[in-house]
Amino acid sequence: MQTAWTSRETFGSVLLTLFLDRFGMEGLEWDPATIALEIEEEFNVKLSQGSLDKLIVCIQILTTDRFFKNPPDFISFCNVLGDDTYRPDMWDPADAEEIAWGITEALMIEPPDENDPEPFTDEIRGYIGAVLDSEGIINPPDILRIALRSNRVSKNITDFSDDPEMFNAVYDLEAGKTEDINNTLRMKTKLLAEQMAALNLKNGNTQNVVEMLHNVHK
Repeated sequence: MQTAWTSRETFGSVLLTLFLDRFGMEGLEWDPATIALEIEEEFNVKLSQGSLDKLIVCIQILTTDRFFKNPPDFISFCNVLGDDTYRPDMWDPADAEEIAWGITEALMIEPPDENDPEPFTDEIRGYIGAVLDSEGIINPPDILRIALRSNRVSKNITDFSDDPEMFNAVYDLEAGKTEDINNTLRMKTKLLAEQMAALNLKNGNTQNVVEMLHNVHK
């Protein structure tokens, strides 16, 4: 399990699973410095900052509503889950691919309450819509269809409305962006399932999680 804590490729939800297996719910109340110290002593590793950032973000998703209600946190958390560095003091906008994966992993950690089927604020949904518009994504992946958008067709498309050949070419290009994101989500979901299946837990197993991820991948 040492490699899981030091590898940049380990997903945040995998780290959260390992953490809860060893330290239980009590560990969710620890501050980041204590968390890092306990992990390093328990697993005999030097915890990387990237792994600590992912774990802290996942703990916040599990224990607070910051990912769903606070736009700056939503953006930062998506960046971290997408393997970026946590920089709360710097403006680092999350792109469509980072948002798609951030939401995917967050909803596995904390599924929506049946009494609150749309957990995201309109401000966050508007940000997602603005990102889709800026990237020229006309028909976004299903996970991003929560976006609130001012334009359903990008300006790039409307610029060529009088030129059918160019219109189709630009449309195909932008449709390819959606397929690229879908391919990334499928790849990451498959890798996440493999990482979960490889965990050697002391107090449980990940069979149900792995089965769910395989179904999502299919």
